[in-house]
Amino acid sequence: MEKFLWKLSFLGLFVLYLMATPLHASSGDNDNDGIFDSLENQIMDKYAPQLILHPDEDYAISSVNWYLERVAMRFHHRGCLDEQILNSGDVNQSSLLLQQNYLKGNFCIDNNTIVYSTDARDTYKDGGFFLQPSNENEFDQLVYKGDSNQANWRIYAHIQQSTTLDNGYDIQYWFFYPFNEAPSVAGVKLNHEGDWEHITVTVDNSLNFHNAYYASHNDEGKRYSASELTFANPNGIYAASNEKLTGNFTHPVIYSAKGTHASYPTAGTQDRGILPTDYTGNGQVWNSVTKVINVGEKEAPLNGQTFIQYGGLWGEIGNTSISTGPKGPAFQSAWFNE
Repeated sequence: MEKFLWKLSFLGLFVLYLMATPLHASSGDNDNDGIFDSLENQIMDKYAPQLILHPDEDYAISSVNWYLERVAMRFHHRGCLDEQILNSGDVNQSSLLLQQNYLKGNFCIDNNTIVYSTDARDTYKDGGFFLQPSNENEFDQLVYKGDSNQANWRIYAHIQQSTTLDNGYDIQYWFFYPFNEAPSVAGVKLNHEGDWEHITVTVDNSLNFHNAYYASHNDEGKRYSASELTFANPNGIYAASNEKLTGNFTHPVIYSAKGTHASYPTAGTQDRGILPTDYTGNGQVWNSVTKVINVGEKEAPLNGQTFIQYGGLWGEIGNTSISTGPKGPAFQSAWFNE
């Protein structure tokens, strides 16, 4: 009898241990965010979006690797000449993280302040690393157009506990355009190299769709309910009203605005008040199902996507912060807040 009671006590302690052990103690959570990787991948695939470009879009998306193969890494100094750090062909997801360089002070002499390519900083204002395609023989103009082979396009997913819904999950889908084309406003140039865009799908703890946030520039993004969105199946067939989020009709449709690549749920003229109007339309269609990569967390990237640890800019330094290339996803406020 005593042996039986001892076994019960041991079993009880073991159960308490399992209940107290966080999910990331399991080898199934390799990015240590408290969510099993298999669950992240399940949600990620279920809601992978369909992207529709404007019929007159000149600047398509690309994968990160496609872009890195075509750019050099440079270092920006305020008031001094920029430096070449890595030549085109030498930039990849590994070399991207291994660079360091001195800032320059008076008379453009090194001032013993070391900047690492994984540092978070205001590169436009304070100097730092950035990526840039060569403008020799207008090679940059070719890179700006993105990858012409749609089969190579990729979307990068970041899954986390929801910041807006208790016990829910947020799935951020990030996509990269090598160039952002936009009209100038009051003489201020809005064009810039590099363009990270995203939407965030929020689901409840049963993995049911709750809403989706479609990001846009100048904090103009909006959150939409299922009734306000179009959903497609992996074959690109649109769901009728009574078919939304049933079967395989779970993939939200994104209309990418011409040039600016802001995300909208409909085709047509998108009024932005005093800012230049965006235009979306039924051009090239891309279903991202099977083309989404789970990048994990910045501290623990998944699937070799270490680019999320690069703290520099994706594009050259412009005359203003607006016309300067953006930071990568994990260095933007939206990474944790949408």
